[in-house]
Amino acid sequence: MRNPLAGSLGAQATTVRLHNSCNYTVCAKYWVPNSPIGGACSQQGLGGVWSVGLNGGWSAATMWAIANTGWSGQVCNTGPPSSVTQFEFTIASSGGNDYYDVSSITRYNIAMRVIPTNGAYPTIICRDQDDNSYPSGYYPGGPDMTKAFASGSTDYDVYLCG
Repeated sequence: MRNPLAGSLGAQATTVRLHNSCNYTVCAKYWVPNSPIGGACSQQGLGGVWSVGLNGGWSAATMWAIANTGWSGQVCNTGPPSSVTQFEFTIASSGGNDYYDVSSITRYNIAMRVIPTNGAYPTIICRDQDDNSYPSGYYPGGPDMTKAFASGSTDYDVYLCG
């Protein structure tokens, strides 16, 4: 479901689709700090897809999921807990770029793979919280692997457990 506030800050330029490939239900969430966009939640069963429309108001945003947790009663207008794998992104920065990475700096909880629809941009994979399982992400003690590309030139498919 498209976030109704996303369009209020400018034209929709990018879509993030979160795919639940886990064999259990997840409570997926996003948070945009210091913005009227705030946050939202979506419960997704196996094979579920949550599509979120984004624009230039999405700065320092995060998206994550928690396993086997119903979303009824969950607080969606706060940032991520300190125990989750996070897809971190900024859309249409002041420099005209989108920035994205996957981080397990605070902790790892679910495998995550981010695939930009523009094949020229790299996929980011996180299977655990070390360099062997996290060849292209941002893990404790590892290098910052944030990617930057022209804003509006790709959408993102985020696969959980994939």
